[in-house]
Amino acid sequence: MAQQNTDMLDGLQAAVITDAQKKVNKSKYEFDSLKMYFGEDYEVAGIKISEPTIGDILRIGENNFYQSLSPILYNSTSIRVPLWDMGIKNWCVVKDIEVFSFLSSVPNFNTEPAKLLFKDINIFDFKLYEIKKSSDTETEFCLRNDNLNITLSENDYMQIAEYIRTMLNIHPKVEKAKGKTARKWMVDEDRLNALQKPKNNNNSILLSLISACVNHPGFKYKLQELRNVGICEFMDSVKRLQIYEATNAILHGRYCGFADLSKVPDDQFNFMREI
Repeated sequence: MAQQNTDMLDGLQAAVITDAQKKVNKSKYEFDSLKMYFGEDYEVAGIKISEPTIGDILRIGENNFYQSLSPILYNSTSIRVPLWDMGIKNWCVVKDIEVFSFLSSVPNFNTEPAKLLFKDINIFDFKLYEIKKSSDTETEFCLRNDNLNITLSENDYMQIAEYIRTMLNIHPKVEKAKGKTARKWMVDEDRLNALQKPKNNNNSILLSLISACVNHPGFKYKLQELRNVGICEFMDSVKRLQIYEATNAILHGRYCGFADLSKVPDDQFNFMREI
């Protein structure tokens, strides 16, 4: 039993050190986390982004909601198999703004659920253009809506995308490979995983999180009260409960002497630390 506790705490020690190291690599876009927590609107280049509540997502349908935002939530790694089949063998050079254009142009794409975030415009009416930079040999991408006379630079788009990804706590995996052979292996592995994955269209992103929280003694909201909670506040609660439990386990390890915690950063012993 003592050995099991030691193994568990050693693993936890490694996890918290890794978590602390991840914070060194921050996004270039920094958002006001307090305003996000209180659900205030955010604006980029005249485009307002609103935060939905759990009840909003429940009403419109969770699958519909996330599928509608997939052009913004996905990157080239997420869709490397279809890119490969289209003849784009190096997905690593495909930019997120191109992924947005590719996915939002799919026939019969449902844009309605995204109105929870973009209440004033249809973000998917923006079309991709490649324009010249100041130098004649270089080009850059932008999104343009002629009817609204709004142009989004690639930086504007990435700011919108990163804000929504941060709000929903969904950050797409980034995988790169230099050689074509390595890239083919990764694509083949994706195909194999897709075949082995159970075909269940009712998988819920939020259900396990909600279930875990409402059954945790430290969670203050009851099930029906969650309908009025903003998605950002809820995701913050999920992460805070994880931090609380991890901190509690570390403190037990310190006082019981089951693990060497000398290399664990001091802030990992504080459950009120910044997320």
